[in-house]
Amino acid sequence: MSDKENFLELLKEQSKEKTEDFSSLLDGEIKVIVQDKIELKSKGIDEALAKIRQSSAVHAKEEIADTASSSFVNMVKPNDVLVFKRPGIQPYVLQKLRKGEYVEADYIDLHGKTIEQAYETVMKFIGFAKKHEFRTILIIHGKGERSNPKALMKSHVAHWLKQIPEVMAYHSAPVWKGGAGALYVILKKSDKASIINREIYQKR
Repeated sequence: MSDKENFLELLKEQSKEKTEDFSSLLDGEIKVIVQDKIELKSKGIDEALAKIRQSSAVHAKEEIADTASSSFVNMVKPNDVLVFKRPGIQPYVLQKLRKGEYVEADYIDLHGKTIEQAYETVMKFIGFAKKHEFRTILIIHGKGERSNPKALMKSHVAHWLKQIPEVMAYHSAPVWKGGAGALYVILKKSDKASIINREIYQKR
């Protein structure tokens, strides 16, 4: 046998020993790792309709003036349809909100939050939406059928939104977007958007 053949035979023996050593470390058993994580998605919101999905950590960085009070809240019922608009808002805007014809730019879900936490989340979310010039947003507050008193969160959210200058109108969402447990909200146009609109109409 030549030196080359001896060398190749030696490499084969060493390779065999290493393979056996590795197997022995695993007690002769190799297990396949199975991915057992399941990605959970909200069934109530069609993600394809949203332009941006931001985590609560991002929302928490936004700030807005503390303009809403929680005093003298008008309590509503779990299945009440909520409607609000400021003077000058056309009726067709509410109709489109009711039918879900506007596409929400983003949304928040207040389930599991205290009233205090919800207040902070709503205010910061409005600030976030204002910064990014969103016109339509969705706030999921739940019906509050099990809260004491009933519709506690729903009543507070409706009360706060009426006091925020950026909120021009809102309407309870259609069933496929949360129904009486959610609100479609129209926000005030930014100064930049208003100027652009005026320029467009002037050119017509």
